[in-house]
Amino acid sequence: MKMKTKQLLFPVVVVVVVVMVTTTTTAYPTTTPGYPAQDLNGKMFTLSLYRGGITFFPPYYSSPSSTRGYYTTTRPWTSAYPTTYPTAYPTTGVSVCLRYVTDFDGGMSGSTSLFTLSPSTNPLRLTLSSTGLYSLAFNGYSSMYLKPSIQIWPSNGQSIWTSVCVTVDSAKNVAQVFSGSNMSPRKLIPSKYVWSGEPVIDLAGFSGQVTDIQVWDYPLRYKEVFYYLSPGFFGPNPGSVLTWSNIRFSLRGDTLMEDRYEVQAKEPGERGERRLNRKRTTLMFSSVKQSDKGIKEVV
Repeated sequence: MKMKTKQLLFPVVVVVVVVMVTTTTTAYPTTTPGYPAQDLNGKMFTLSLYRGGITFFPPYYSSPSSTRGYYTTTRPWTSAYPTTYPTAYPTTGVSVCLRYVTDFDGGMSGSTSLFTLSPSTNPLRLTLSSTGLYSLAFNGYSSMYLKPSIQIWPSNGQSIWTSVCVTVDSAKNVAQVFSGSNMSPRKLIPSKYVWSGEPVIDLAGFSGQVTDIQVWDYPLRYKEVFYYLSPGFFGPNPGSVLTWSNIRFSLRGDTLMEDRYEVQAKEPGERGERRLNRKRTTLMFSSVKQSDKGIKEVV
């Protein structure tokens, strides 16, 4: 009787082990592991509306992960550093700057999300409307509207990128948005907002390209904002929390990283190089023939 009992127990144990292994292999199917810290200067990311997203975080931070869909503000972030940030976090505010390209025209929703800072603690979310009006939401419920319609600097030239900076001054409880040569009025925040310090910024629900994301743990001065918004003035003041030149990221869904437009424009390609070389050769021989006839050389 004892030998029969042992034979009956053994298959049951095997079945339990198989079920446990099958369950654990299905975790996080839509999120790629975080990439190592990289210098992303000269790079841009292409995002697709409702089909993917990207999360940026500092080199010391471990890769965020989620068991839910990509469009959520309650992800279980993990970090090698402490992930609890007290309300007395020693900063005077926060600033976020980025550059983007989009053909957004409002569509059905009338607005598109540009970014969400600190999504798992007290999120700060910037949304763009088709009329150029920005909505800044605090903690997921309190929001304010800011339109950068006041010219503060001379026109700083044409650029394919829309450069935008958001500054939040926690000491004065005011916020402001800058874009191009314009600024919005400084407005009082509807409720007291103190940034949690969670160094994570998430982009989703946006269709287009983004580049040069910088985050500071203080409100930028006007001169610092001007440097960032000036075309061609990339990387003069790296973010104190997140900087494009040393950053990690995690991709979800359809997201593409490639060279920025300006970099691609300087790459004529193989056919272009051949045409350029033929043109130089033609000019060279033309110069020699004209010299033989007594005509002044082509310089």
